[in-house]
Amino acid sequence: MKHCKYLGVLCVFQLALLSACGGSGGKSSPSSQGARSSVAVSSLSSLAASSSVSSSSSATNSSVPQEVVGLDARPSNMSCLAPAVVEDTSSVISWKLAFPNLYAISKGAFLFQLPDDDAHWYVVRQSGFISRFDNNAEATQLVNVLDIDDRVDSSGNEMGLLGAAPHPKFSENRYVFLYYTGRNSSDEIETRVTRYMVGSDGIFDKTSEFLILSFTRPYSNHVGGHIAFDKDGYLFIASGDGGSAGDPHGNGQKLDTLLGKILRIDIDHLADGKNYSVPTDNPFINTTNAKPEIWAYGLRNPWRFSFDELTNDLWVGDVGQSAWEEINLVTRGGNYGWSDMEGNSCYSGKPNCSTTNKIKPILPISQTTGACSVIGGYVYRGEANPAAKGKYFYTDYCEHTMRSLTRSGAGVVNNAEHGSTVSNIVSFAQDNKGELYALGQGSVGQQVYKMEATGTASQAGTMTSKLSATGCVDSGNPTKAASGLIPYDVNSPLWSDGADKQRFLSLPDDKKISLQTDGDFNFPVGSVLVKHFKFGEKFVETRLFAHGELGWQGFSYEWNDAQTDATLLSDAKDKVVNDIVWHFPSPGQCMECHTAAAGFSLGLETKQLNREFIYPASQKTANQLTTLAHIGIFSSSLSSAHKSEKLFGLDDPQATVEQKARSYLHSNCSNCHQPNGPTPVTLDLRFNTPLSQMNACNIVPTAGDLGVTDPKIIGAGDPSKSVLLKRMQATDASQMPPLARNVVDAAAVQVISDWISSLSACE
Repeated sequence: MKHCKYLGVLCVFQLALLSACGGSGGKSSPSSQGARSSVAVSSLSSLAASSSVSSSSSATNSSVPQEVVGLDARPSNMSCLAPAVVEDTSSVISWKLAFPNLYAISKGAFLFQLPDDDAHWYVVRQSGFISRFDNNAEATQLVNVLDIDDRVDSSGNEMGLLGAAPHPKFSENRYVFLYYTGRNSSDEIETRVTRYMVGSDGIFDKTSEFLILSFTRPYSNHVGGHIAFDKDGYLFIASGDGGSAGDPHGNGQKLDTLLGKILRIDIDHLADGKNYSVPTDNPFINTTNAKPEIWAYGLRNPWRFSFDELTNDLWVGDVGQSAWEEINLVTRGGNYGWSDMEGNSCYSGKPNCSTTNKIKPILPISQTTGACSVIGGYVYRGEANPAAKGKYFYTDYCEHTMRSLTRSGAGVVNNAEHGSTVSNIVSFAQDNKGELYALGQGSVGQQVYKMEATGTASQAGTMTSKLSATGCVDSGNPTKAASGLIPYDVNSPLWSDGADKQRFLSLPDDKKISLQTDGDFNFPVGSVLVKHFKFGEKFVETRLFAHGELGWQGFSYEWNDAQTDATLLSDAKDKVVNDIVWHFPSPGQCMECHTAAAGFSLGLETKQLNREFIYPASQKTANQLTTLAHIGIFSSSLSSAHKSEKLFGLDDPQATVEQKARSYLHSNCSNCHQPNGPTPVTLDLRFNTPLSQMNACNIVPTAGDLGVTDPKIIGAGDPSKSVLLKRMQATDASQMPPLARNVVDAAAVQVISDWISSLSACE
């Protein structure tokens, strides 16, 4: 939630992260041919013949005697291996039905306990009721403890009685605050935050209602609905943008309305004729024409939020429009983008938005996964399930999958799944002991779930803190690869601000690579890919990409100034190197660019490795595919297509401008822009995709026109109308990529421009 999203042009996010996480990119290593490896581009049917390797090429089956090979035998690798999994005896997290005999709860919206009553649960129902049931697995009955159906308007799907929050000093004052929608005297929809007294028997006094705050809203949807107290005793309120689609009134970005906001008020002190006061440290209390109650803005429909009981961090699940759901960490005065932005970039209805000073979600969730309405949850701080501590649990109303985020610093380290539920979850709950529950809309006994962490499970391991101890380099001189590694180079690397690169792959002994039909390498478990990033002779970063039993993991090592070793980073980092800002990726960022659609390893495919390479150990120049087949690392023979197709570098004198340009798009963008990729757009920038099927040529962009008149993603024959090219040239919020790229790839810009100029049609 990071992505090549909404790219009506070129890999907006993914390019950045690709260069950050590295499938292949930058300049060729000193041991490869040419001063610079060019960037890859997809081929058209018309390019097929010219992209084939000639009959004199060495990229033929290694069994042909006259062919030169760079390695005589496969090196033994016993040291550079993916980290082993760690067995955790208490980390199988599941969500079990907690009250299997409970009567069906009609229109349940929120679940809570009174602070002095562990024996019962109270369920808020949209229709205007609060019902109670026993906190016992054998519970069957619901008892109504409040009926305000006469003042609650639940005529809209998202309207009604939606939230409840006991006062922090409930045992002293017996106050519970409610959030609901009603109608004012002018028959306008009105949001109300009210206070009720609760008797010692748990029955709410209907006559005790005290109105704290109310405001009207233009439509019946995007109501928000959650209220909660922070550690300082202030009441936070989620208001929603007022409804309809696309925020037609622009409420999300306006500071003169309470809609589209998180509000913060003091309900213990009255001031200015109101039944509350505004805390003096609210961010907009002294801003002209701004509502002082606002704590944060730019939110669409923050249906559920919670505070981390340990850190007081405010986690918000903001329901998206048509493309992205969001998990946000909300801070004082923050602008979270809506309705200019949805997810990480411009909302499709606001293609010319500015992303400046807008905070991106900690996790954007693409609706292409089946998600439709994110349900924000809680960070677990209970005692009964230590394996779940520190994890933020959430789900989606449509998807039913229970998930958790584990965070280190500001980055998401792991996004895990914990099974699915039968019912559509609408809210999470926390009991008085900090244990987590979830409320769904289902049939008898299938509505309330409890989180449990039991049994034995495997967790991904990690690499050592020092590069010299990983087994992937010479422990005495980490600038040198370990003996079991195989060097390689690519035809068309990713642009990484001009850095030089050295690349190596390692396989467990007796394991082999399987080849997909399109030439992607499928690496066996235990494999590690190693890449050094350098400027001249100075090592800046080394990245390891390891295929463990639980999937792929990325590890980034920062080199010290003495060039004696590199240290593993736990999170993303920016550092000035060689007069540019160099981006070290977080583990999560690596997985955002190494997509399943692209085979994870990215640069490891036959079209990239079909080239001559000077092998340092033998000083022989040989075709890489021929050599790899000769030493037996493939599980099957190379096909004729594998041996004939290749990509072309920007500086390849034998390649046409079309081959160079299409290769660049392939290696820099097609990891996410291809069928089954992670983006919600339909671009297909792979090498073998015909121009007419790329969904780019003469297509109007959906992610902004960058001020271009009559804009197209690729304007055939006219670079000035091509937003794809404009993003490559930009160095601001609209640039491609917007992250981890601070230098324009001038050679690529020229090649892409020349190619676009040469197009007479989209065929």
